[in-house]
Amino acid sequence: MTAFIRPSLILRMDLDERLFNDECVSDIKRSYSYVAPSLVQAHKPVDGQRPENVMRFMIKLHRAYWDSSDEAAQQLWEGVMPKWLHNMFSKVSNTITAANNVRAENGQPAFSYHWLELEFGDDALVAVKTGSDSSFPADAVDMVERVRDLMNAGALGQDIACVRIPSRASYEAQLAAAEQAQAEAAATAEQDETAGQTAEQPQVAAPADTAELDVAEPADAAEPAAAPADAVADQPAEPAFAMPELPAFDVDYGTWGIEYADGSVREFDAAAGAFS
Repeated sequence: MTAFIRPSLILRMDLDERLFNDECVSDIKRSYSYVAPSLVQAHKPVDGQRPENVMRFMIKLHRAYWDSSDEAAQQLWEGVMPKWLHNMFSKVSNTITAANNVRAENGQPAFSYHWLELEFGDDALVAVKTGSDSSFPADAVDMVERVRDLMNAGALGQDIACVRIPSRASYEAQLAAAEQAQAEAAATAEQDETAGQTAEQPQVAAPADTAELDVAEPADAAEPAAAPADAVADQPAEPAFAMPELPAFDVDYGTWGIEYADGSVREFDAAAGAFS
């Protein structure tokens, strides 16, 4: 019976408003048209947060499937959802890669999605941090199943607005550490390069009496030649806004953020199965 049941999917992209334009919307809808219908909307940057784009899976299945205490719902979940989610994650991840390859061929930067949100009807919203290349975690399906088990057991509390993996606080701390490590590595590389250049410079003896030297400066050395007007016109225009490049690092998904309807957040240690 469950072999013939499939959820429906709508993709909703929520973009930083500085990236939102008609061309961007058309590109997104064209890229994902074979996967699912796509909606594109914009949001204003949030104070104190980095610009981010969010891809949401709006999952529709007109049968009960979330409540594990309901035998029929549990059978439907086991028979349908894990395999379907795995297939959709793979298909959408491949589409993100293909779309960014096309952008690279056209000399455009990759279009990043910073969070993957999974909306299971009115039952749950799960937000998972994507990789630096917008890829989905290999064990994302396992994360979703763990969330479902814990929510059904009442271990995460009531009135949950979103389960965020990892929590924003955990991710920001990880990102800050990665940025510091990147800055230190860059400083070390610069010092090594400077030291190498100094060691390679030949020793030149100074003239006996520099006061007697009169070196004439070339007439055309004072002012650099201006670029032709046509050459300036041919320069590619700078984009109005470009997403900042963040360091690539392996995200630690161990600390979850349980965000409640009243705006409060509690951190949950997934390995210990308890709040921090």
